[in-house]
Amino acid sequence: MNISGFSVENAGKLYRACGNCTNSFQRHVVVSNIRATSTKVIAGINTNWGDTARFSNITIVGDSSHKTIICDKYKGVPKGSEPSHIGSGPDSTNCLYNPDTDIHWV
Repeated sequence: MNISGFSVENAGKLYRACGNCTNSFQRHVVVSNIRATSTKVIAGINTNWGDTARFSNITIVGDSSHKTIICDKYKGVPKGSEPSHIGSGPDSTNCLYNPDTDIHWV
């Protein structure tokens, strides 16, 4: 999935890969040229299923404390269970971005 040239405001998450669907499979999202205001999380993925999220040119507006989470990581589970949160932030496998060049706080 590609999300580009989009503005989001007052949202919990812009994107979340299903973590407990009937059919679980690997998902990949590319998020670019996004402007986010009052949004808690830009993307949530399931690392145990090999999901990836790649980010570039993300502008976070009005968050001087940098609380907006760019990439949340979960452990996907079978239907009927709840996925567990296992971390957040960039890495070299699933959450692909450089916080110094790909994320802009204004």
